[in-house]
Order: sequence, then structure tokens, then C-alpha cells
Amino acid sequence: MRAGKAMVRELRVTGVFQMLPASGPPVPTDFPVEIRASEGRLHVTATMPMDEYIAGVLAGEVGNFKSEEALKAMAVAARTYAMHFGSRHALESFDFCDTTHCQDLRLTGINAHLRQIVASTAGEVLWYEGHPAAAYYHANCAGTTEDGRFLLANDEAKFPYLVQHSDVYCVRNGAMQWHSEIPKREVQRALAADGFVVPGVLRSISVAERTPSGRVELLRITGTSTITIPGPSFRAAIGRHLGWDRLKSNWYEVSVAGDHISFQGRGAGHGVGLCQVGAEEMGEEGKSYREILAYYYPGTKLGASAQSIAWQKLTGEHIELLTTRAGPDAVFLDMASELVRQSQAMTGLTFPATPQWKLYPSVAMFRDATGEPGWVAATTRGRIIQTQPADVLRNAGTLESTLRHELLHMLLESHAKPGTPLWFREGLVLYLSEPNAAVASKYAFSNVQDLEDAMRNPASESQLRQAYSDAHARVAQLARSYGKDRLIAWVQQGLPSDIAQPH
Repeated sequence: MRAGKAMVRELRVTGVFQMLPASGPPVPTDFPVEIRASEGRLHVTATMPMDEYIAGVLAGEVGNFKSEEALKAMAVAARTYAMHFGSRHALESFDFCDTTHCQDLRLTGINAHLRQIVASTAGEVLWYEGHPAAAYYHANCAGTTEDGRFLLANDEAKFPYLVQHSDVYCVRNGAMQWHSEIPKREVQRALAADGFVVPGVLRSISVAERTPSGRVELLRITGTSTITIPGPSFRAAIGRHLGWDRLKSNWYEVSVAGDHISFQGRGAGHGVGLCQVGAEEMGEEGKSYREILAYYYPGTKLGASAQSIAWQKLTGEHIELLTTRAGPDAVFLDMASELVRQSQAMTGLTFPATPQWKLYPSVAMFRDATGEPGWVAATTRGRIIQTQPADVLRNAGTLESTLRHELLHMLLESHAKPGTPLWFREGLVLYLSEPNAAVASKYAFSNVQDLEDAMRNPASESQLRQAYSDAHARVAQLARSYGKDRLIAWVQQGLPSDIAQPH
């Protein structure tokens, strides 16, 4: 893209606008969109509210449902799925793609009805042992769901709510049957594209093993010699390279018919979790969305966000600890109390009220309750510090430093004069947390007003991190010039004009 004579590799668009795809209707948009050029392609990333995303998923996955209760069940399942698998594309700097690899997102299909369905289940998630459940769903189980442990490359074996069971609702109007024929050469080409090389020319395919539900677990494929391929991997290769309609499920009989492979199958999808046909039938028969979810995800707990946690309060010398694991987490009380004492000694300030530390039992619950992204370890509001699980922070080697930072943040905020710039307050917390840490020798932002704007309204995670680094460096320089005690006094009295004003 060009802006005048300059090349632009990234573009951020905000406001109310429309995206016009090469084909299909325009996409009305009122959320930020980032467009990035990379390796000859444009990558479009939208930052949208969770509920709008779920409405788009309903449009893509089950827009033709007639039952209100089945739609509600799917809204909860889709929200839970998004929270469980939210970091699937983290290495690519976004959360979810818009294909069935994650969840089928159809922004053009969102309407008032779907938004109302999502709103009626606002915040509701299926929980299991403190985590959002792996809420898999599929189109048609043909009368028997699949056990989650047969979804290869995932850790579903430990989830008892993804067990195989019969589903009378799915086959109320008969089991879905399908037939497909695929040329041998196309099958061989699709397998090779996914790294499964059949020696010589493909001659035959047979089922080597089936799962207890009857679906294909392993296939034996013969050319000049024989290889064995997992059933789900075979279907994924066919789906990715030839189309998902060619092999609708893993439940089939296979035979060779001349130059073609013939499949006689039933059902659609992997068969794990909620069956959409069955859920729709349950809803039509008067079952509530809660009953539908309990039927397909037995043992999970439906809860509105992470707000209903049964907190237990432990009282230390200088701090209160709220936890769901009073026994294991009690060991952190003395450490936390000592950090409170050190914070007051370092600053000469006192806490106006006893600090309270909420230790969430899972990262997912922390994210859900606070609204913070997964890379944020803690947040402070008033006298309450909320953090990710202690074990997570301790394993990362950041437990004490995170709690020290949040205590200093709470202490300074409780004494700060209204209007004290955010960059100064945050920079001082960083400096006090690590007074001897190395800081950048050059500023990324030319003046403090730009820095303040970036901290209050960052365009990206990377810009926010850069702003914090800049704030730390500026405050460290001020500390060298004026001393720590002068800076703490400025928090209470206000910054001198020559430092507070842009320069």
C-alpha cells in the first residue's frame, strides 16, 4: 500500500465503515481493523466484542436453527469453546481465524435475532475444574457421539464430559447417510500434501481399527508397501485439500472401485461433544438450553462468567488473601505480608486499608473476571489485587515481582494527586519495583504527551509494552537527577510544570 510516496506495511482503521469483499455482500463494521502486508498477502485482524463474535459464529455454524433453546445452547458452547481455545493462534498475533479450523464466522449473517440469543446467555460458560470446558460440537453424530480421547493431537482424554454415549435425539427422524467416491490419485495427492507419503501408486485402503463408537481409528493404505494413518488425520487431509464434503465424518465403510475409493458413511463431523441435530431436536421437544448442555457435556457447570467463585479468606499480618485453595495457597501469606511491609518502608507511605489479594484458580477465570488478556498477569482496582494462579506465576519466576509491582501500584495510587500523568505513575512503580534494572538509553516517544496517549489508548500490545518501557526509562532518569524521595513527593503534590508539559 502507498501513502503518497511512502510504503505502508500496516494500517489501522477505526470508526463505522464497510468492508467490501471481492465477492459477497458488504460487511458492516464498527470495530477496529488492522491490515498488515506480509509475504505478498494481506492479513486482516478485527478486534471485536466477544458477544458480537459469538453472534457471527452462530450465523456461520447454526444460522438455520429453529429452536430458540438450541440456539442458546450453541451460544454457550461457542463462547466456552472460544475461551478454552483462545490462544490457538497466539504465535500469529491473533486469537481466532474465521474458518472451521476455529469456528465458522459469518459477519454478514449477524442479525438482531442472533444478537438477542447471545444477550440472553450473556457471560454464561461451561466450567470444569476451574477452566472453561473444551466444548466441542459437530453437525450430526448419527446416533452415537465419539469419545474425546480419539481426537488426536489434543489432550481430551482427561475430560470425562466428552464421553461416548448414545443420542436418541439425533436419529429421531432417521440417521444421516452419505456416499462419496474419490479418485485414488486425488486421495494420494491430498495425503502427500499433509506429509503422509504412500509408496508407489495407491492400490487399496482398509480399516485397521475402529473406536468403540464404530468410527475409523486407523486406516491401512497400500501402495508398493503399506502405511498406517489415523482416521482423523486422513479425514483432515481430504477435507483441507479436496473439500470437507468429500468425507463428511469418520464413520464409514471403505472399498476400492476401479480407480476410485468408495466411502459409505453416516453422520457429519468428528462426533465429539454437542450434536447440533440432536440439540435442535431436544429444543423442538421442549428441552431447555441448560438441559441440552447437561446432556452433551455431563459433569460441567454452567455459570455466568467467573463471578460465582467460592472464595475463602485467609488473613495475614498485613494482607488478606482470597483463594479457592486455602490449604496450598496459605504458604503465600507470609511472603505477601513481607512485600506489604517493604513497600511501605521503601516509599514512606502507608496503605489506607488492608490490601486484598485475589488468587484466581485458573488463567481462564482470571481473564474472564477481569477482562484482561492472557499476557497480563495481574490487575489492581482499589484495594484489591487480582492475579493469575500463584503456581502459574511462580513457574514463570514472576510471583514476587508481580505482587510487589501491584502493591506499589496500589500504594502510590492511593496517595496520588488527581491529574498526575499516567506515564509518571506507572513509570515510578516500575522504577521502585526494579530500581537497578537496565533501561533504554533512547526514548521511543518524542514527548511525554505522545507517551501519555499511547499508555491510555495503545494501538497494539507491542506499543503498550514500548510505552511502559519508555515510562520506566524517563522516571529512572528523573530519579538519578532528583532522587527517589522527590519523585514520591511529586506523586502527592503534582509534577513540576517543566516535567509535566510535553517537551
